[in-house]
Amino acid sequence: MAKLRLLMVADVSPLEPHGGGSRVLREQSRRLAARGHEVTVLSRQPEATVPADSDVAGVRIRHYDVSRAHATAFFWSSIAGARRAYRDALAGRPWDRIILHQPLSAVGVRRLLPRMAPRIYLFHSPASLEYRLRAEHPSARWRLLAAPLAAALLRLTEAIALRGADRVVVLSEYMRRELAAVHSRGTPPVVVIPGGVDLGHFRPAEDRMAVRRALGLPADRFLLLTVRDLHPRMGLEALVEAVGALHDALPLMLVVGGQGPLRADLEAQVGRMGLAGHVRFAGHIAEAELPRYYQAADCFVLPTRALEGFGLVTVEALACGTPVLGTPVGATPEILAPLAPELLSDDTSAEALAAGLRRVAPLGRDAAFRVRCRAYAESRYDWETAVDRLEDLLMGLAPG
Repeated sequence: MAKLRLLMVADVSPLEPHGGGSRVLREQSRRLAARGHEVTVLSRQPEATVPADSDVAGVRIRHYDVSRAHATAFFWSSIAGARRAYRDALAGRPWDRIILHQPLSAVGVRRLLPRMAPRIYLFHSPASLEYRLRAEHPSARWRLLAAPLAAALLRLTEAIALRGADRVVVLSEYMRRELAAVHSRGTPPVVVIPGGVDLGHFRPAEDRMAVRRALGLPADRFLLLTVRDLHPRMGLEALVEAVGALHDALPLMLVVGGQGPLRADLEAQVGRMGLAGHVRFAGHIAEAELPRYYQAADCFVLPTRALEGFGLVTVEALACGTPVLGTPVGATPEILAPLAPELLSDDTSAEALAAGLRRVAPLGRDAAFRVRCRAYAESRYDWETAVDRLEDLLMGLAPG
């Protein structure tokens, strides 16, 4: 197979410590590089301490700086920063293929890219809808720009980025439908390539109770885990309510991993409900530590109430042998229903989550079902299989 010179352009960095988009970018880039392709990533600098240039796992990463003074500055500097960085350091290179991951950087570089190089746009989620959902919480910093105006601007920017692509890749059938709903005209052919999991990194523990002891988690509780950005669309308030409804009948503890503007509200809710002994906030969980938390849990919970484009955490938990209870939102039914329909709650309410947890609780300590979870992840969601499909798509695009 011929080796390609690949440029990947993104609004997020593969070196960011959290976020599904950054993890998809990291897995794709390093696995393509491991296959002998020459891979360069141009992306936003996640923070000032991260080097502007680095080489990680055979991938050359070039970062550009942006202004975070306010939403308008962030928007325009993301476009201008990508354009400037490409022009100064990468222009004139003979790229064979280009993969564009988000709209701002894609629009920034689009007029500078070689015309003959085929382009793939990876549509993670509608940027305009994601903005509106993030702006719901009053502490969200991007509310400095009015949500309707910002959403319209992002939708226009995304449409421009899409029009320049030869193919669009989405991670789920759900996201294919969202793309068609938001951008009904002029969209290039769409290919579904699901996200994946590193099966070597995320795997079952030999001794789950030993993992719990090492993490300081109780051995005598039914242990629930969720790992989310703490934003309203993630449904965490309903999950805390469900814990409140269950804790008398089922000795349990919920561990909440992640950061975000909702944390203070959630902590206050836990206090009002008298659940301090049943809910623990772990903050950001480093990726090196994530497998141990999945392994320790009896059940992972994905209580999302809107816009679940794929759910990498779902397949990571399954790869560790841990059952997942998810809401019937976004791509979650695509992942969980073929394994076991009872892993889906009836809706996003606290009552439905509580009922789902009662139903799923026996599976969390069923060794045979945990083996099924691992086998299911192995058969469907190995990152190597996903990158096989991406590589085939890249090789099949003729220069232009």
